[in-house]
Amino acid sequence: MIKLYELRTEKGLSQRNIAKILNISQGTYNNWENGKTEPSIAQLIEISKFFGISVDYLICNSDDTGIINYNKSITEYEKALLDNFNQLPPTLQNNIFELIQNYKSVKN
Repeated sequence: MIKLYELRTEKGLSQRNIAKILNISQGTYNNWENGKTEPSIAQLIEISKFFGISVDYLICNSDDTGIINYNKSITEYEKALLDNFNQLPPTLQNNIFELIQNYKSVKN
């Protein structure tokens, strides 16, 4: 079983949000989360990158999250932005996330 539900709810995101991020339908994501179908290997990789975890952890092949640490250094502004964002309740984080996704789709 894939740990999609746990990961999604920890982030306070809806199925709709994750489906938008992965560029799939909400129904497809729902089927993955409920074990009716499974994502492809490429999709598993994309999901693991989004959550910053290993594919092994995602597919319950390991208890170690395998947290992926990217070597990109972030600016003080980005750190402050992340700190402030993480202090918000999940519902507000979700609203901000949706706003950014909507902005990106309009911009493209």
